[in-house]
Amino acid sequence: MSLVEKIVEQFACPTGFWGNIVGFIMAHRSSNLERNEWAISLLNLQPSDRVLEIGFGPGVTIQKMSEIAIDGVIWGIDRSEVMFRQASKRNQRAISAGRVRLFLTSVSQLPSFDSPFDKILAVNNFYFWDNKTEVLRRLREQLRTGGIIALVHQPRLPGTTEDDVIEAGEKFSRYLEMAGFKDIQVERKRMKPVSTVYVQGRNL
Repeated sequence: MSLVEKIVEQFACPTGFWGNIVGFIMAHRSSNLERNEWAISLLNLQPSDRVLEIGFGPGVTIQKMSEIAIDGVIWGIDRSEVMFRQASKRNQRAISAGRVRLFLTSVSQLPSFDSPFDKILAVNNFYFWDNKTEVLRRLREQLRTGGIIALVHQPRLPGTTEDDVIEAGEKFSRYLEMAGFKDIQVERKRMKPVSTVYVQGRNL
């Protein structure tokens, strides 16, 4: 396995010592923070929203969303034990108050939820999902009528171009359509090293 492949693997599911380093990078890299805050702004969160974040990483986005949806609940799932520990520590107060609920699991093995979500968010991890269309169909069942899902992606592999960003947006849109989502919307934000694409579908 090449060094690049090892690094990509760590960002897909951080483990051990290097996983902790990756978590620190995720939580502090300025482009990550800018990308995730932009995604949150497009979600148009309301105080009473119920939100699910898939692949919450170190829990920074969970924390920011819980500060907006103060009367709602932010759920999160992640398959990395390292990220689960970091996110749990970062969101300890909100977890104790019952406003944040985190689970150590993959998107292919969703836990039981007590009621439908208003919004579902996945940032830079849809690329790693297995059985994408089927998983999206199951997620659509977890959304209230009119609820939205947002798939956000900023390619990070060496040599990535703006064409790759455009292609990702097109692919994500097709997956959402195949899963039964409607009113597909695509937004792009110019960033470095390449843009971020936000693809939204609605459960109608």
